[in-house]
Amino acid sequence: MGNSDQKPWLFNLRSSETFLVLTVSIAIFTDSFIYGVIVPIIPVALVERVGARPEDAQYLVSILLAVYGGTLLAGSPLFGYFADKCSSRKLPFVLGLIALGTSTALFAFARTFPILVIARSLQGFSAAAVWVVGLAIVSDNVPPERVGAALGMTTIGLTWGFLLGPMVSGYIHDTFGYYGCYAIPVGLIVVDVVLRFAMIEMPKANLRKSEPVPEVHTDSDSAYEDNIYDTFNSNDVRSQGRFSRREREREDAPLLGPSSQSVQHPAKDDEQHATILSLLRTPRLPLSLLATTSMAITLSALETSLPLFTMETFAWTPKGAGLIFLALTVPSFAGVQLGKLIDSMGVRILGVISFAACCCAWILMRLVTENSPGHIALLVVLLLILGLTIVTIEIISMMEVSQVITDYEAEFPGAFGEKSPIAQAYALFNMSFAAGQLVGPIMAGPIRVNGGWGTMTLVLGLLAGVTAIPFGLFSGSPRKTVETESTDAV
Repeated sequence: MGNSDQKPWLFNLRSSETFLVLTVSIAIFTDSFIYGVIVPIIPVALVERVGARPEDAQYLVSILLAVYGGTLLAGSPLFGYFADKCSSRKLPFVLGLIALGTSTALFAFARTFPILVIARSLQGFSAAAVWVVGLAIVSDNVPPERVGAALGMTTIGLTWGFLLGPMVSGYIHDTFGYYGCYAIPVGLIVVDVVLRFAMIEMPKANLRKSEPVPEVHTDSDSAYEDNIYDTFNSNDVRSQGRFSRREREREDAPLLGPSSQSVQHPAKDDEQHATILSLLRTPRLPLSLLATTSMAITLSALETSLPLFTMETFAWTPKGAGLIFLALTVPSFAGVQLGKLIDSMGVRILGVISFAACCCAWILMRLVTENSPGHIALLVVLLLILGLTIVTIEIISMMEVSQVITDYEAEFPGAFGEKSPIAQAYALFNMSFAAGQLVGPIMAGPIRVNGGWGTMTLVLGLLAGVTAIPFGLFSGSPRKTVETESTDAV
């Protein structure tokens, strides 16, 4: 090929599906790890560095976690719209890195509570950039039959970041002091910078409806390069080396029989393209967002209450309070396998089982009341169960957000016009997660202070149990007729 000499260094590696998934997973891990670093040490930092009263620590911790959720909530739609409009997805990635680096520096040197609030706010904006863009990249570039496993890999990064961060920082704080906690975050940011800039994006010039369609063979190297990694065009299935299903369905439309006219109806008028609101009118996407919120409430409630609970109940230091998060982290090793299982079984059964197990684990956690080996062992077992439910619901939620769009496009070819609103859909996912991050601390902190540990765990358990009901009734991919779905789209 004549232009082979002009290809960037390690072009095939840097533009490969594996490298993209790895880059997104590490970006999510870095962002969530740095977020989690502060969890076990912030109560000590508030008292020793900021000068807060010990009795105010729980209240101030809740404020900081809620601020993160609030800025993630506000930043997600902004980055979702930005990701669909800007010419390169590296730009929001870079903005996320700037916010992440700045917030890390502020946390390391802050001596006042307002500075900590600003630092947590920047972390929220960083997460909005990383998750919206990163998950959209994965969904755009991984075929549907492998998206579960790919999202399982990103879930490992997310879970290990959130849960390994507190564990590592607690140990380092007790061993090397406060500033030592930021050595690993700085190293991760350096690695993250290298990977994000190494990732190759191609111009948005492939396969537009207005351009002539060349003949493409699936085993052709040139076809692979022509279709390589247009992150803004969800019609490009680069890993399969062929045109998108939507393009092929348009060409085959006259062969679809009597229902073909109703299939084409949503896209026949450019001014009546389906939008993200079209997906929100069906129960499937809202249910995935509800599951995301519920999972985030569980995670943020644990981050808010567990360190202080273990310090008070078991007389542990920040080191022990951080190490207990290992029980929540271990189940994430099964992320890829769970993704494959969900790919084969669907989301409904595993989703209901996960919410039911989460409900039982939360309610039983109220039995942990004293400093004894039996009670510590019970807490570890229950945290293992919660960790497994968290990673399962994470994968289910992320898969559903992507699969809803895929199924909609399969039944309504061209319904979204030139590109599907995948970034906006994951912006909604982020907003749902942010809502949980916002509600979790606000709910868990005051309930524990005023009602006690038993009341808090009971309320959170009932929340998970109630969520299982609509999920069991309406989740999954219903098989509607084309005519019915067409009527809904109008």
